[in-house]
Amino acid sequence: MKKVTIVSVLALCIGGLTAQMGAKIDQFYMDYSLINPAAMNTHDQGHVTLLYNKMFSAVPGSPQTTVLNVAMPLPAKNTGYGLYYMRERVGFSEMHNAYATYAYSFPIAGTTNLNLGVSVGALSQNFDMSKAVYISGNDPIIKSLLLTPPVTRADLRASAFVNGEKWFAGFAISRLTKPRFDYVYYNYTAAYKMQSQGSLMLGYNVDLGDDLLLKPAIYASAYDFNYFRLQYNVSMWYQDKFWVGVGGNDIGQIGGNIGFSPQEDIKVSYSYNTPTGGQRIALGNSHEFHTFIGFSALGGGSRSTGNGEGDANLNSANGEDGGEGEGNANVSSNGKNGGNDGEGSGGFGMSKEATITSLDDMRTMGMGNDTAKIKLPNIEKVKPGPGFYLVAGLHSSEAKANKQIKDLYKKGVLSYKIYDPSNKSYYVYLKDFASEKDANRGIFYYEASVPQVWIREVK
Repeated sequence: MKKVTIVSVLALCIGGLTAQMGAKIDQFYMDYSLINPAAMNTHDQGHVTLLYNKMFSAVPGSPQTTVLNVAMPLPAKNTGYGLYYMRERVGFSEMHNAYATYAYSFPIAGTTNLNLGVSVGALSQNFDMSKAVYISGNDPIIKSLLLTPPVTRADLRASAFVNGEKWFAGFAISRLTKPRFDYVYYNYTAAYKMQSQGSLMLGYNVDLGDDLLLKPAIYASAYDFNYFRLQYNVSMWYQDKFWVGVGGNDIGQIGGNIGFSPQEDIKVSYSYNTPTGGQRIALGNSHEFHTFIGFSALGGGSRSTGNGEGDANLNSANGEDGGEGEGNANVSSNGKNGGNDGEGSGGFGMSKEATITSLDDMRTMGMGNDTAKIKLPNIEKVKPGPGFYLVAGLHSSEAKANKQIKDLYKKGVLSYKIYDPSNKSYYVYLKDFASEKDANRGIFYYEASVPQVWIREVK
């Protein structure tokens, strides 16, 4: 029986053994779970990511990648579920990748978490010989590719992702089963084994002040540990609304990226890369479009009913008069007199803008307002009053603290912010207590709705 490997045939498409080496995703820093599924648990809510990448636009049959990623984290349970689909097209070859993912998070220390993920799925490959260039249509290899139906094989991925407030590191490996693809035509076969793929991502956020954030990131790939690829990017972000950056890779491409957020929880961005030297004319440029859509932008993510009858585990310990903000374990103003409809005592109402300068203001306003109308002015960078603060987040920029306050508000949880000059950071807190004992008791009322709450003592 005559045996040949299809790898040598596919290599003609792009001039190297990269046809089966996985997609090239330039904007890996926009949604880490595109590369590392365990990273989905770093998000507070579910989201959908859409991506399209076309390499070497001047080359017929150049690689094209389409990705749909759905992430559904459940922060209260430290778990997450995801669905992932990617189509890779190179020359006359088309590969479909589909996975379902489960991820779990372990708090390590403070805001640092370890996230682990496992994905099961399938790879399916087929060939469109109408797009191939070959000498003879009677070649048995061509016949085996042309007449064999798509081949589907099971696959397994594993991933780990560690994230702190200002940094992240992740490792993932796919095609653990090294699935074998066989194409048969009478006594002739074309066959090969897929390479296993490993990836490492590293990144750090540098707060430059004035709502500016610098985000350098590196993405390294390894294929059967005998071929490596390196990508890098540095982006400057302003208030999480606009960003611009530069990047490149080890195959001689350099370029830039730009993006904006047209509304909360929606991000749209574009990346452009061009080869250097004489390859520029021969290969052409590469383009990538990326869209990130949070579930709240689709109308989800808010659990408050806006009528004073929110989740039971968030109610005040004082029952009907919960809107007064009294008691040892007051979590939110969900009582009948909470002022959620704008008619309670001191309520701001649905139609007005509310400028919030303290947690008491949040309680007075009550639930049910549009977060776009909630204004959170900058606080003074001075040490807060002594006490034990029940903290839900630590941020290097005030803009991110404001975003978390609004995200928590959508979930029916009232919060505000303080600034710590010792580490130049902003804390989002839910309540402050006079003693550590009371603070520990208060955690009980939040653990179902706000994961990983901890106590910050200010002396």
